[in-house]
Amino acid sequence: MHCISQRSQITISLLILCLSVSIRFAQADDWTVGVGGKPARHSLSSEYGPTAPDVLWQGGLSAVIAQQAVIEGDIVVMPRIQNLGDVLHGTLIVAHDLQTGDTLWTADLPVDFPSTDWRNRVSAMRDGRIYATRAGNTNASYMYALDVTDGSIIWRSDSLVDESTTEGVSFADDGDLIVGNFNNIMRINALDGTTMWKTARYSPTSGGSQAAVRGYSVYVWEASGYGPKISVFDITTGGYLYSSYAIGGGLAQQVSPFVGPNGIVYATRTQNNPATDSLVAFVDIDTALERIWSVPLGYVPFASFGVGPDGSVYSYSANGEVIRIDSSGTVIDTSQQVLLDFPAQPRMAIGADGIIYVTNGGFANGVLYSFNPDLTLRWSTPIVNVNVGGPAIGNGGILVVCGVGTDVRAYEGGTGVTEHSMDASWQGYLDVSPNPFRHMTNIRFSLPEVDIQQSAAVRIKIYDSTGRLVMSFDQVSSIPGSGTGQNQESILVWDGRDDRGIPLPYGVYFAKLSAGVHSATQKIIFIR
Repeated sequence: MHCISQRSQITISLLILCLSVSIRFAQADDWTVGVGGKPARHSLSSEYGPTAPDVLWQGGLSAVIAQQAVIEGDIVVMPRIQNLGDVLHGTLIVAHDLQTGDTLWTADLPVDFPSTDWRNRVSAMRDGRIYATRAGNTNASYMYALDVTDGSIIWRSDSLVDESTTEGVSFADDGDLIVGNFNNIMRINALDGTTMWKTARYSPTSGGSQAAVRGYSVYVWEASGYGPKISVFDITTGGYLYSSYAIGGGLAQQVSPFVGPNGIVYATRTQNNPATDSLVAFVDIDTALERIWSVPLGYVPFASFGVGPDGSVYSYSANGEVIRIDSSGTVIDTSQQVLLDFPAQPRMAIGADGIIYVTNGGFANGVLYSFNPDLTLRWSTPIVNVNVGGPAIGNGGILVVCGVGTDVRAYEGGTGVTEHSMDASWQGYLDVSPNPFRHMTNIRFSLPEVDIQQSAAVRIKIYDSTGRLVMSFDQVSSIPGSGTGQNQESILVWDGRDDRGIPLPYGVYFAKLSAGVHSATQKIIFIR
């Protein structure tokens, strides 16, 4: 009998970033950054969102104002403002099981500055940590890293941050935090909260101070004498590189830039002035930002925008419609009117199949819309006072939206690529528990009898965050299993090491189980 190793311990450290298209079968996605879901803030997921408004679960802590959820693996986290009159302790951070909706824990951050600290707010989530702060009302406070398993504090940042209520951090490729403040941008070490660099900049107004990140570049708004401009900074050193021209006069600017998967930089200029409000596209040529087109934009403070899998850009018109813009800057499709309360605060998510999900930021008229890529309506459902409460697409395409009261909803994901399996007809499965884990986790898998008989075709392969194969285990069906009949479950123990016995970096990786023509994938989060 062939065995994997004497210690029977597989090492699979799992993925932080999206895998490349060449190994899309192993790709699953998280919504780690509230506004736009990703460090680049383009709102595009590799998961297939809901095909219908089928509620998977509903309910949560009561709230009087809805705020955005973030998702990693099977955990979704959000702040719930329960008492506006109690600024310091009237808001709790809540973690739910993404699959069941079960409340896992709640947290209330320490009060470091009683006279100025604001409500608890979740800034982002990544690598088994929730990043949260009491900054948010033009005041400065600390950033905290909380343990995803129980909400306990891992570290408090060395430096103060002054993100506003609707903003959040972005990330470097290694998971370090890129924080956009009013007067500076900074990089915070994800492991211990130390400040790696801090660079002065002057943000126009609250709501647009946060950064968008792609590769080695950090994109932020800066004020100038001729109006706001996009400036580019080096993510390694924090050094200033270059800026765009100023986009319109005035000062107000309450939406961050975003960057498409193709590297196009989008400046979202919105201050309730038809003469200046526009979505401007730039090409970053490494020495300058070159304008390629501009399209009028409605007044949508605190909104998020999106880029479809075909490169289409989705924005908002002055008439309250969602618009689709092609690569030449031409508006090729327009939705029905969706923005009814002004100023509107719409949020957007886009599935791997190009399906659009939009919450309109409404109050009494709050609605979650689903559109086809050409912006014809698929379905819609009311969600009162959704404000900036979603949507967010997570593991398996589950979409989470937050309303007021106890109205937190998770909708069932679609049937495309998911984290657990590409092949719905296969009767086997792959599962990992505990997940996230620190020291050891159990990898359980079941193989139908037909696959057991063809054991030579059964393998488990592990990929790192670049899509590189880091481990390959052959003939895993020869591992002794339990149970009888069609399926027998086998268990492998992984201790966080590779096939050479060397510890792998903390983070997220993907395991793929192949059985003949069938396959399943599973993501595991390896945390400190």
